[in-house]
Amino acid sequence: MARNGFLTSAVLSAARLPFRFRAKPVEPPRKALIFQPCCLGRVMLTTPLLAALSDAFPDARFDWAISDWALNAISSNPRITRTIHSGPGDITANSREEMREFLETVRAAKYDTCFIPSRSSAMARIAWQAGIPQRIGLDAGGRGFTHTLPVRPPEGVQQSALLYLSLAAAAGVDDAILRAAEMEFHPTDIDRTSVTRWLIEELDWLGDVPLVILHPGGGDNPLQTNLNKRWPVFRFARLANHLVRHHKVRVIIVGTSKERPLADQVAGMMSFPADNRAGNIGLGELGALCELASLYVGNDIGSTYIAAATGCPTLAIYGPTDPEIYAPYMVNGRVKMLWHPYTGEFDWTAGVTVEEAAKAAEELLAAYSLTSNPVD
Repeated sequence: MARNGFLTSAVLSAARLPFRFRAKPVEPPRKALIFQPCCLGRVMLTTPLLAALSDAFPDARFDWAISDWALNAISSNPRITRTIHSGPGDITANSREEMREFLETVRAAKYDTCFIPSRSSAMARIAWQAGIPQRIGLDAGGRGFTHTLPVRPPEGVQQSALLYLSLAAAAGVDDAILRAAEMEFHPTDIDRTSVTRWLIEELDWLGDVPLVILHPGGGDNPLQTNLNKRWPVFRFARLANHLVRHHKVRVIIVGTSKERPLADQVAGMMSFPADNRAGNIGLGELGALCELASLYVGNDIGSTYIAAATGCPTLAIYGPTDPEIYAPYMVNGRVKMLWHPYTGEFDWTAGVTVEEAAKAAEELLAAYSLTSNPVD
């Protein structure tokens, strides 16, 4: 294993030699591309980087290379001028024709700068092949050898959004701007109108009781499948029962059409009625719903980042993944993470309990909800 690691480092060091002598002073971007195609969590954790760059260079144009899978996370972001289609999901899985089309599109756009918030050597190579003259990207273990400005991850920093923000720091962005940057999500007015209409017409909700959103799914995207990220459905149901019983909340269950059976299980286990919207609500509508909700509860999944980015009080429940690395990045304090560190193989029997989740949920409701009225 040690020998393999040595050989890898040696190969990367040799490959880097032709690029080492091309280093140039960093130029302020004028037309830049954010290269983070997938998936929702990573894309959302890159929005603070976009915010910092946009605030620091207000006259620059910023585009984003994005996959079909994650497009709706940024498609309405006013900081972005254009989205470049990178493929259906993981760009490294693109066919030769898909890759050729992507590279031709990027080359034709004539960007002067590319930001690559990834430690992947494949992503670094693709950015180089696109012919963008200034490439600012993460360099871990020498894997960013094709970058014109390779940025080593700051010592002791694990949080993904902070790692990505180090690219902005390397580009000369002021510390005050870096400290203020956080995740952003922008539902459209159409999304807001649609959500308001069905809340009033179908749920008869007039803002008189707290809305609580549950997303029991996750763990499945083009980069990986890890269904162990899902907090057990019976715990979601027990938490929902507790919140309805003690806080008179209105529960809305969300998810993809693929997750509909999972949402049905939660609704079926509850002692109180819930509105099951799984498969019938898009990402933009979810964001609009979160703007009105008093609480969102979900796993380590893209929708959890969306909820947090809208300012919705968010309870994120982690199992096999570490929130020190993957937690939603906000500076407004409306996010709580629950996680039990573990050794060996992960099992939810030793994971977050309903009692812990209920306590955290009640703290969020008490701190931020205008309609939460405990009944005992």
